[in-house]
Amino acid sequence: MLREKHYKRIVHEVEWNIMKGKYKVGDKLPSINSWRIKSGLSRSSVVLAMEELKSRGLVEAEQSVGFFVSSTRVETIHRFLIVFNEFTSFKQDLYTSIVTSLGIGAEVDVVFHNYKREIMDMLLERSAGKYTVYVVMTGPFEDVEKQLRRLGGQVILVDHCADSLKGAFPSVTQDFALDTYDALVSGLPQLRKYGEIVFIQNSPKEPPERYDGVQRFCKDYDFVCTSIKTMKDMPLRSGVVYLTPESREIVNIELAARKQRLKAGVDYGLVAFNEEPMNEILCGGLTTISTDFDQMGKTVVDLVREKEVRTLRNPCRLILRKSL
Repeated sequence: MLREKHYKRIVHEVEWNIMKGKYKVGDKLPSINSWRIKSGLSRSSVVLAMEELKSRGLVEAEQSVGFFVSSTRVETIHRFLIVFNEFTSFKQDLYTSIVTSLGIGAEVDVVFHNYKREIMDMLLERSAGKYTVYVVMTGPFEDVEKQLRRLGGQVILVDHCADSLKGAFPSVTQDFALDTYDALVSGLPQLRKYGEIVFIQNSPKEPPERYDGVQRFCKDYDFVCTSIKTMKDMPLRSGVVYLTPESREIVNIELAARKQRLKAGVDYGLVAFNEEPMNEILCGGLTTISTDFDQMGKTVVDLVREKEVRTLRNPCRLILRKSL
């Protein structure tokens, strides 16, 4: 992670407030004492921040009165911190899309909280004030708004976040229930070869809302709907479509298929979640329900350039291959 002198936190906050229109030319900034209390920094550190802002022509001082905004022409290199939940190949796609869309001149750091709340809290606390933009995957964690607001830069939420955070920050997220439902509807002609859908999910890292979409689809289009936690040591059944976001379960299904001499896309159907390069060759071509992580990255960069707070649903699609 980027290491900077502590006073830079104040510099970044003033920069950001100018860029977002909160501070205009002629506006008086908080006093040195106010900054000291708010930031927890020493008086000398606050003075250093004001001196840097003065040297860049953004702030001017009036003796015995205080500091005033003298220009809104902020020329700053964006410093991005991306807080991912875990490393996967499709997170790599998201990272690459963000960096490519930003172009030359941006600095980007990446950290991972691995679905551990205490690690995420530590990462947010240590990074406060050190970056201009924070791209955060909070996952299902609740009660994090206060921590996010203390970061000092722009916060953009991505992928999966609690409903209570939507509308509080710009965000581009997946609607896991609706995405699953819409993807299955788009594959209805292929799914009609089967009469039952079995959803397999056990990992607490995976959003449970996907099964809501499966249930709704089965009800609307007259499929038998079943949910189980694992296919380990279980036989496959002909005429069934298996849906799972877990790689281990895909292996379990493939092992059972070989043992029973069943063929995906003929005897049974298999659908995974999240597009990965290996899906091209698994099962002769593994059908996938996947959000567009490349587009998600582009949308993140678009949100950086906007002033309004918007919650956007990222596009998702069914990628049809031979396993269905």
